Amino acid sequence: MWKIIKINLLVSLFLIFFIEIILISLNFIFDGVPMYKHFKITENQLIPYKKKKFKEHNIDTLDKFYIESFDGYNKKKYLNEYLNKNQVSKNNIRWMKGVDINFPIFFDENECRENKNENYIYSDVVLIGDSSLFGYSIASPFDIVGKLRHLNSDKKFLNLGIPGSGPIGQVNHLKRVTQDTDFKNLIWFFVEANDYSDLDPKVDCGYHHKEPDSLSREFIENKDNLLPLKIFFAEHFRGLASFAKLFISYEDKFNLDKEEYEKTTLQLKNFLDKKNVKNKYLYYLPYYNRHSYKNDFFIHPNVKKLNVLKDNVKKIVTKHGFIFIDGNDAVKKIKNKKNLYHYGYQTHYNAKGYTLTAQHLSDILNLNEN
Repeated sequence: MWKIIKINLLVSLFLIFFIEIILISLNFIFDGVPMYKHFKITENQLIPYKKKKFKEHNIDTLDKFYIESFDGYNKKKYLNEYLNKNQVSKNNIRWMKGVDINFPIFFDENECRENKNENYIYSDVVLIGDSSLFGYSIASPFDIVGKLRHLNSDKKFLNLGIPGSGPIGQVNHLKRVTQDTDFKNLIWFFVEANDYSDLDPKVDCGYHHKEPDSLSREFIENKDNLLPLKIFFAEHFRGLASFAKLFISYEDKFNLDKEEYEKTTLQLKNFLDKKNVKNKYLYYLPYYNRHSYKNDFFIHPNVKKLNVLKDNVKKIVTKHGFIFIDGNDAVKKIKNKKNLYHYGYQTHYNAKGYTLTAQHLSDILNLNEN
């Protein structure tokens, strides 16, 4: 009897070891998107858990420089310094809820983020896009436009990024608020994550959150005792999930409405031509999914379909005189690109991702100017 138990135990251990080898191998070959959604792990659960673990084990993050820039500040001290630096009234202040830090922003006359009203008279560069350009979760000067201003103090930038907007709404908003604006360059962001499907012609400015009680982001205490185990399995099974996705169809995913997008691009081109805008850029911002898969052995079908989307966007905009910029070039030196996102969660770039994007854009703008 004892002999049979030992044999069964050894067989079970061997099977567990064999399965584990397979899972580790699949993670090594594919990497892939962690299965947080499948295990119903939300951002508000994962972020505080990861933050606590990173702090306990003294793990550096790529955006540590951003988090440490708030050291020594409380809400009142930071706000006073922000008001003095930007020469704005407290009445113009709104607040944003960040991942690590809550922070103030001010609105311009059109309720866009942190522009001086004089930027609507003249700007060297006007930028349009959605929440990534707006600078979701990141305080200035670590957002894209804030960093561009820091790197190019001799230039004026007008940030027309609007969270939740798509290409049609962005172009409509640009045409409405810059009728009397003189500008030399236009940078149009295409966000791979969702701009292919967002065709809403209406956009709402004035995006902000409720004023927080403190500068530091506070999370509701998690009461799910199984959360650590869920996170482990969500990350450990990512390679297996990536392997399974080899056998699904991506035919209906990431499809651009090419006719509508070309129509919108042509409308923008005609508007810019009438205003004698010197350079027209399309900045293609990559998606978390693209950054989750390894390309060492072959290109995953998910990434292949994203490449089709990128190629379609490039063909349309270059046809109408836009300079296409692949935003993936900005972060190509980062080995594990999931670290460009807040604690590896599938959301917006952290400060490192935004900073690298701004540096990439700055180099291109200065190169073309010279």
